[in-house]
Amino acid sequence: MVDLDKKPDGGNGGGGMSKEVVILGLIVIGAAAFFIGRASSDKADDNKATVTAEADEATAEKATAKDEAAPAKNDSDILPVGSSYAMGPATAPVTIIEFSEFQCPFCKRVNPTLDQIKKEYGDKVRVVFKHNPLSFHKDAPYAAKASLAAGKQGKFWEMHDKLFENQRAIKEDDIKGYAKAIGLDMAQFEKDVASDEIKKMVDADMKLAAKVGARGTPNFFINGEQLSGAQPFDRFKAVIDKQLEQAEEAIKAGTAPEAVYAAQVKKNFKEPKKAAPRKAADDKTVYKVPVGNSPGMGGSEPLVTIIAFSEFQCPFCKRVLPTLDTLKKDYGDKIRVVFKHNPLPFHKDAEPAARAAIAAGMQGKFWEMHDKLFQDTKALKQENLETYAKELGLDMAKWKADMDSDAAKKQIKEDQAIASQFGARGTPNFFINGRKLTGARPVASFKSVIDEEIKKAEALIAKGTPRAKVYEELTKNGATKAAAPAPRKRPAADDKTVYKVPVDEFDFAKGPADALVTIIEYSEFQCPFCKRVLPTMDQITKKYGNDVRIVFKHNPLPFHKDAPLASQASIAAGKQGKFWEMHDKLFENQKALKPDNIDAYAKEIGLDMAKFKADLESSEIKAAIAADQKLAGQIGARGTPNFFINGRKLTGAQPVASFEKVIDEELKKAKALVAKGTPRAKVYEETIKNGATKPAAAPQANKRPQEDPNKVYDVPVNPGDAVKGPANAKVTIVEFSEFQCPFCKRVNPTIDQIMKQYGNDVRVVFKHNPLSFHKEAPYASQAALAAGKQGKFWEMHDMLFENQRQLKPEDIEKYAQEIGLNMEKFKADANSDAIKKQIAADQALAAKVGARGTPTFFINGKKLRGAQPFPRFQEKIDEALGKKK
Repeated sequence: MVDLDKKPDGGNGGGGMSKEVVILGLIVIGAAAFFIGRASSDKADDNKATVTAEADEATAEKATAKDEAAPAKNDSDILPVGSSYAMGPATAPVTIIEFSEFQCPFCKRVNPTLDQIKKEYGDKVRVVFKHNPLSFHKDAPYAAKASLAAGKQGKFWEMHDKLFENQRAIKEDDIKGYAKAIGLDMAQFEKDVASDEIKKMVDADMKLAAKVGARGTPNFFINGEQLSGAQPFDRFKAVIDKQLEQAEEAIKAGTAPEAVYAAQVKKNFKEPKKAAPRKAADDKTVYKVPVGNSPGMGGSEPLVTIIAFSEFQCPFCKRVLPTLDTLKKDYGDKIRVVFKHNPLPFHKDAEPAARAAIAAGMQGKFWEMHDKLFQDTKALKQENLETYAKELGLDMAKWKADMDSDAAKKQIKEDQAIASQFGARGTPNFFINGRKLTGARPVASFKSVIDEEIKKAEALIAKGTPRAKVYEELTKNGATKAAAPAPRKRPAADDKTVYKVPVDEFDFAKGPADALVTIIEYSEFQCPFCKRVLPTMDQITKKYGNDVRIVFKHNPLPFHKDAPLASQASIAAGKQGKFWEMHDKLFENQKALKPDNIDAYAKEIGLDMAKFKADLESSEIKAAIAADQKLAGQIGARGTPNFFINGRKLTGAQPVASFEKVIDEELKKAKALVAKGTPRAKVYEETIKNGATKPAAAPQANKRPQEDPNKVYDVPVNPGDAVKGPANAKVTIVEFSEFQCPFCKRVNPTIDQIMKQYGNDVRVVFKHNPLSFHKEAPYASQAALAAGKQGKFWEMHDMLFENQRQLKPEDIEKYAQEIGLNMEKFKADANSDAIKKQIAADQALAAKVGARGTPTFFINGKKLRGAQPFPRFQEKIDEALGKKK
């Protein structure tokens, strides 16, 4: 039996290194990071995810050779196991060095895969844990030290498991609780966790990680061959099997088993490529960014003005504050920092925090509130904001009124519009005398630009420019907008295809009916990207005036449960001439779209409430929305927002430059038509009359080979499968799914809609495909089938999806009791070989028919991948029904 806490050198749990490793420098990491959302549920390949930490500025003095611990005999001098904790024997033919940390979600995600490796390969594989806590995971360093301190009492792996199980609660106090729970001597634990010895062990692992190119977590070296990220089991298996063959050959050739690891590392390890150095500053482009009435700190007549686009929930915005403080100390009145708000839509507390700061500024305390908000970017709820306001001694009645005022909201919108105009799409973004610098960059990156700008400013002053006019003079000929980017090598606009997208009776428009360019916008009120693009739409309206009209069409997505009612409310308001007033209210209050909220907004904009409520639930309005959705599905507008500019498609919350490129092209065409005699009012109709009514071809995402959409797979329905709908249904939908997958949950409302609309013409068959990185999913599938043996599969199915984040065995047993199962029978069935074999058979079938992810559907044998919207299913189902007529 393998002693899980036995050290590879034969020592006990805590053994120290043979010599101390002395780290004489301090590693300072400035990580620049920045997130851009785009529409329609873009999916990343989670299995390949690696959290990466970029070192912009790092100084570390090398330890002298005599101070470094020499590798033990038979250990590798390239990737030494050293005193790290390991599972598996030192003579294992394959050693996996894992660089990991306890706050990284991808490190947690890969643990079930490592468990699977241990089960499959046994003593043939040794897994060695090394620490690499990343700079932006603030709780990770203490967690690493805590695990090593637990190891000194023989309980490294117990603490390892506790930390990963409770990854969201690993503050110091939490960890001390876990230490008590696993029975540690607390006085000894606290002494060890604070010791230099353990700190040096973590530092040594981090130094080794940097040396061998393990820049993110998790990172693995399998007998020296690198594998990065939370890869699926098959990727590990391929490397392990290859290394096992090589190890066996080495042993046959005379290498001692205990010397195999060092020999294989020497053969397999490849020196990491040096990362290309990043430019400290941009390409010298100067932008004419207005200061406006934004709050500023620093010199009243500065030589350098730094405009910061920031927000209070962004960790990188907080990270750069010490850098800004250093700049203020070093440059004094020569610089001024101006703050502009750009709360990102996926930081739900950022916008209220911005309003709180603006309201505090109305009482002369913007910067005091700024500092309060950044003290804890995770404490920005309304009650926190009110506490900060009281601590600052604000007039609370005035502060609350100002915080909720149109003026505060307008200020944020104006700042966001400027951010969009100048390409500051993420936070933080800086303009130093108009020169752009992106991200939480180190001090040196700022200083290189500031020093250049000070020289320019001093030269201007020497020629007679007043100090107060320096910024104005330096930026007066600056660019007034950012050039259109080519994000992710996607074209800003489409391939010139024109789609026939008619303007219908229930469509509401901004702009005249005889506009030369019509923009059809497929949108919905709960989508954050739809809200993000609103300032861009406002810019377009201002710039093009009567030449452009914007037409709103509805496409409420199935996973936004409040979106359908919000769409109905906007049309109902439109029947009283107030569509756009309701439109603005709904987007302003995107997180509060329940029926009571919507009634309140209707009253605020002065609607006839009796008529509003009658219209809200009318079949006429619901039919109009359904018609919009159907057309969206037909022309490939599967997500939101999607735009058709005189019929030409533009997907997502693109920058204004992307829209302008297409609009300008279409204006030229439209003016040419008018010159030839087409009335302005007929331009749109003429432009789209021969337009496409469906996409020319499905996009080839990620360069995957395109599947034949008409291929029919043999997907049998077996006696033990859970089924909704009659056996003689004309259409059978086989669903490969699992209970921990968020996309599987997301598609459930669509399945319900299918069952309601098609009745006995459709049956849905549920098959299980629990994915390897969802560790709770296998038992959840077993539980569902066990409930099915008592006639309650679908009750358990609904319970599991409703409580998707609580799927531990004890949680599931509680659900079993709630739905009235015989618990003794349930437990026996859930753990039976028969049920496990059924799930394994489903998984084998999924692999055979190419259902590699979840959810995957087969509609009368034709494959449909993912949580697609209802119109995509409707198209396939109608096709299948038509073939049977």
